[in-house]
Amino acid sequence: MFHETMGVLKLFLLTLALGCTQQPPRTLKVLTFRDRQSNALRQALPQFEAEYSVRVQFDDIPASSVATKMMTDLASGGTYDVYALDEPFIPQFQSKLLPVSAWPELQPNTMSGFEEKALRAAEFEGLSVGLPVNGNVYQYIFRKDLFSNSEEEREFEKKFKRKLAPPQNFSELLETAQHFYRPPRMYGFAPFTKMSEGTTVELLWLLAGFGYTPGDKTIQLSKVIEALNFYEQLLTTAPKSARAWHHTERMSAYAKGRVAQMMTWNSFFFDLEDEYKSLVVGKTGYAQSPGNSSTSLAGSWVASIRKGSPETALASKFIQWWTSPKLTSQLVPKGLSTARRDVLTQPELNGQFPWLNTTHINFERAFLRPRHLDYRKTSDQLSQAFTRWIAGQLNTRQASEALHNALIDMNRLAAGRDNQKRAN
Repeated sequence: MFHETMGVLKLFLLTLALGCTQQPPRTLKVLTFRDRQSNALRQALPQFEAEYSVRVQFDDIPASSVATKMMTDLASGGTYDVYALDEPFIPQFQSKLLPVSAWPELQPNTMSGFEEKALRAAEFEGLSVGLPVNGNVYQYIFRKDLFSNSEEEREFEKKFKRKLAPPQNFSELLETAQHFYRPPRMYGFAPFTKMSEGTTVELLWLLAGFGYTPGDKTIQLSKVIEALNFYEQLLTTAPKSARAWHHTERMSAYAKGRVAQMMTWNSFFFDLEDEYKSLVVGKTGYAQSPGNSSTSLAGSWVASIRKGSPETALASKFIQWWTSPKLTSQLVPKGLSTARRDVLTQPELNGQFPWLNTTHINFERAFLRPRHLDYRKTSDQLSQAFTRWIAGQLNTRQASEALHNALIDMNRLAAGRDNQKRAN
């Protein structure tokens, strides 16, 4: 009996010893934005965890809170290994992020297959600090069912002496908006007018239609005035409430079938084709954005590695897996807005999601926001002057002068981002 008891005790002690020598799984900590795309990635995480025997702590928070969360985290030394951040904030955090050229385990073809503008979104002062995980383009959409309606076609051609089709320039954009302005059932355009980064994007898009692109050395005040006069006409084709619209209000109006055309980000397209969220499923057309020069604006979220992360090699593998063509192709049907050219142009995916190739076309023509440490400050200046003018607090001359000065300041600080040399 004694020997049996001792045997059981030895087995228990051996089991306990073995258990104590087993290391807990490594943990990779990731901070990113919360949306349909992060939900899709979360579902795929077990693939990575199984392959590398790790646990991924995947913290996704509202996009508007990511930069603040990063700032707080880095101020205390940094606890995350991977950050996904919106491109305007890259200059602010670049010194804390590991350049891609220093990533371990970097595969030779890692940087191939992406949209060029999306790769450039990850750069500042010639250094790339990450890979694009979310490729967004501010681009034109329209109600193709209305545009192909024979009665609409006849009335439009009678009025404007041309075929009803996606506009090629801003003059045609306004004509189309005026044609479909039939309140309260239908409106010609859905603007973005609530003070935020979205208003800055709307303004940069507007100015691009009049020949301005960020980084221009000269900015004519007369062109700013001309742009505002045009936008004032465009606003008359939108609901009166549209003078304080954010994404929620404008996308809701379009999804309810009350808007004929608009500019928006491709990350919203999935919801427009969701029968539980939209009354216009299958009725949206996707076209090249109107303008004699590029009027599409590219914006990407970039996955980066924190300098000093104890899991640098694992973080490098994770971001490469996250952005790989194989996983990207799996996640696109679940809502991913990819920045990969080789995925956007896949014929089989375009058969399911007709906006992908159009997004690629708009990506190729797109311009980028200026890049400097004080971007947030200058962006707020632009947004404030623009929205005050929309609200009637500034007249056109006052707003144009304020915008003109803010643009000069923005371009001076940006120092010609488009001419920076590519790194990595």
